[in-house]
Amino acid sequence: MAKPRPRFPQTYENAPVRKALAAIAAEPTLENLDALLAAATKGGLVVDVTGSTPQDTRLRTINSTTGEPVLPLFTSTTALRAAVAQTAEGDGAPVQAVIVPAVEALGFIRTADFVAVQFDPGAEHTMIVARSHIESALGEH
Repeated sequence: MAKPRPRFPQTYENAPVRKALAAIAAEPTLENLDALLAAATKGGLVVDVTGSTPQDTRLRTINSTTGEPVLPLFTSTTALRAAVAQTAEGDGAPVQAVIVPAVEALGFIRTADFVAVQFDPGAEHTMIVARSHIESALGEH
């Protein structure tokens, strides 16, 4: 019988992804995109499941400027809370999150017609990555 995976602590932060986001913001190159995708397939990522119930887990999504669905993923629960504070719900709004292995979080892009993943929406260093790049990174794992 396989051992269950240890849970991520609530204070978990995917520092390598955050560092890669800063690097690609400073210098948007294909090399830095590859580094971001490599970092994003390790560790864990935070998924916004606000509004879910024990019987029905729902991923909260955002829309692109053209109205297409984008999957937001966060490097920490702190980054998620900061993003929610900037929305219409505002600061102090209830937030539900789950921290899952990064490959699993990225794999959620296949659950709907998402056109992209956005890492840390609302943060100083954020990045929208097209679905094709995410699927390519997942194909390598």
